[in-house]
Parts: sequence; structure tokens; C-alpha cells
Amino acid sequence: MSKITLDLFRFDEATGEDPRRERVDIDFPETSTVLDALEYAKAEVDGSITFRRSCRSSICGSCSMNINGTTGLACKTPINSVLREDRSVRIDPMPNFEPIKDMVVHMDPFWDKYSRLKPYLQPADKDSDHERERRVSPEDMKKLVAVANCVMCATCYALCPVISVDPSFAGPAAIAYAYRFIEDSRDAQTSERVAQISDDYLWLCAHCYACSYCPKHVDPHDRIIDTKRKSVELGMTNAPGPRHALVVSKTIKQTGMLAENEVIVGTVGKFNFKGLLKIMPLGLRMAAKGKVPPLIMHPVPKVDEIRTIFDAMEVPVA
Repeated sequence: MSKITLDLFRFDEATGEDPRRERVDIDFPETSTVLDALEYAKAEVDGSITFRRSCRSSICGSCSMNINGTTGLACKTPINSVLREDRSVRIDPMPNFEPIKDMVVHMDPFWDKYSRLKPYLQPADKDSDHERERRVSPEDMKKLVAVANCVMCATCYALCPVISVDPSFAGPAAIAYAYRFIEDSRDAQTSERVAQISDDYLWLCAHCYACSYCPKHVDPHDRIIDTKRKSVELGMTNAPGPRHALVVSKTIKQTGMLAENEVIVGTVGKFNFKGLLKIMPLGLRMAAKGKVPPLIMHPVPKVDEIRTIFDAMEVPVA
């Protein structure tokens, strides 16, 4: 047994009092998990300590919380891996959510974005048309296994810096689950799903890889890239996000370098005269400071090797 201090965020929406911090000392094995320590503190020290939990086996995703600044599953986090020098562990509710009481948060925004994509199979035919379940090949199933491991713990949502500044973004989990059905050969709503998740600001993703810290190794970021690629394949390119990606790919494949002039115009839209007028003052300021990129870009040496990479990765270009 060891002396451990739980440095807890305390708040109760019902009372209207300001949030505060409270330190709870317990004698507890370091080899246990953070969730075990919270359960002990609630049972033996203060029954008002509030948090969500269920399975204790990192299957249900209920016990997501912020532990020493990193969001994760309390049931999967050993105490000895997060003890600070003063033998304390700081525990807070997940960021990007409004707290209800202590570590319990309002999950409505997360579930609303998830439900908007209709997260269930929508085949073209009826169940009654089949004598048995719809079959899927092992090869097709391999595309879905990782995403199917998602326990909707919202860790990726809490870690996403884009949601911190723009809550309209669908978030990594919703996009990953959209991909799960987009790639399902039994589903008949691929275009509709891609259109929905695109409308929910798919292209706001900043590719920071924060969501790669996933306790179930779903890697939502890779699924975001796959979904973006699918939207381009389906011709959903009339927006700044896909236009930007395509023109960047095009200029780098052509010359091995980023043609910034072409990227700006291509992102805004060559025939978007209103949008081009808005960025004209920026161009004038750049010219006054001598920051205008060259109008003609010459290919770098061995540009063919760069083009080979694009071809091998099947990167879409404008």
C-alpha cells in the first residue's frame, strides 16, 4: 500500500457554485488503476465524488477523463504510470465538454454528431429478401475491423484542438464511424453518408494527429484521410477544403514545390470573383513587403521521383 493523493476537479452544475479543486489522500496500491483509486475514494472517503464507469475492462468507454492533462480511460491507466513527483494524480473532466458534476460531462454534442450520420446499415434491399444474414468477404471485413473496435469513449473528441475552437466540426469519432459504413460493401448510402459528414465540416481537420491517442487503436486520423479521399472520388470538390487539397497535390506533383500563388487562387476558386476580391488586400500587402512567390515555378531536380510517390500512393490531384 502507498500514500497517494487524488487532485480532483469538483463541480456541481445543480448548485451553481464555481469549480474548485480538492485533494483526497488514500492508501492504495500503485499497481491499481486510476479508476480503482477513484472507486476506493468514493466508497471510503467521500461518497459525493462523481464519475462515470461501468465495465472496468476498457470495453464500454464510460470512464474517459483527463488524467494529468491527457484524456484517456481511467480503467486502463495504471496509477504508477501517472504519479507526479508529489505522489499525486490530477483528475479532471474531459475537455471540449461542459461538466455536469465532477468528472461527468454533457455528452449531447458528441452523440448528436454521431447520430446525424445514421450509424446503422442501410442496404438497398430488405431483410426478407435474404434467407440468412448478409455476407461480407474477409477482405472487405478487414477494412472495418479497426473502426469496429471503437467504444465511443470520446477521447479523440476531447483531444481535438479543432473542436476547441470550432464546435461545428463533426469530430474524429463521428468521421471514423462514417467511414465504417462508407466502406461496408453491404451499405447502399455511401454518397449520402459522405455528403452528410462533408456538411459537418470534414475538411476542418487540421491533421495534428491528436486523435491518434486512441485507447482502442482505432486511429481516427487515418479514417479521416480515407473519408476525404472518398469524398473527392465521389466528386464532392466544390468547397475550399477539397479544392485546397487538390491544388496542393497538383502543384507539388508538377514541380516538386508548392506554388503558393496557384494554391491561393485554387482554394478560393478561380471564378469566385467575390472571394478573390476579399483576398486582394492580402496580396497587395505581400507585394509591398516583397513576399510575392515567383509566378513561374520550375521543377526541382529529380521531380520524377516525387511524381512516382504520388502515383504509388494514388494521390488525387486537380
